[in-house]
Amino acid sequence: MKPTFLLFLALTSFGSQLQAQAAAHRTGITFSVAQSSGDVSARRLFGSSWAALADLGFSHGTAYSVATIGPTADTTNWSATLGARRYFAASPLRPFAELGAGVRWTEIAGCRHVRNPHGTVGGGVEYAVAPRVSIEGSAGLTYIEYTQRCTSGGIEYRFHQDALSTFRSALSITFYF
Repeated sequence: MKPTFLLFLALTSFGSQLQAQAAAHRTGITFSVAQSSGDVSARRLFGSSWAALADLGFSHGTAYSVATIGPTADTTNWSATLGARRYFAASPLRPFAELGAGVRWTEIAGCRHVRNPHGTVGGGVEYAVAPRVSIEGSAGLTYIEYTQRCTSGGIEYRFHQDALSTFRSALSITFYF
């Protein structure tokens, strides 16, 4: 037998083994690091093609105002998203598309009730590196509606914006159980 055939046979066998073991482990916890935030997600697999997703995100930064000259403010952003994922292939390499919707809330001095609905659509690839561990990368679009009422120096400012932006996660790792 040729060495390339043996390597192909070993990889095929490993992929089949991962697929069979993944079927027994349908729930996963994912840790993601993106450009400016970190997320923790839970997922539940339904069959070999679908997954339900729940995501909690966090970021911390600085808000700048183009309208006034003065101090900047620290901001803390939280997000909660529910979504669905469709896988297009079996383990170990699984391309996917996903759709989600949720809310993002911001804590910033002088502003109250900053809650912003958002929607996402994206895709990526998940790779099973072990029977209960996978890594993935994803990219997509996010639509968010910003509406804020802030007070500074006794004056109330109102701000509204609809934004469409791109996103990508640098690395996500999922542990299935």
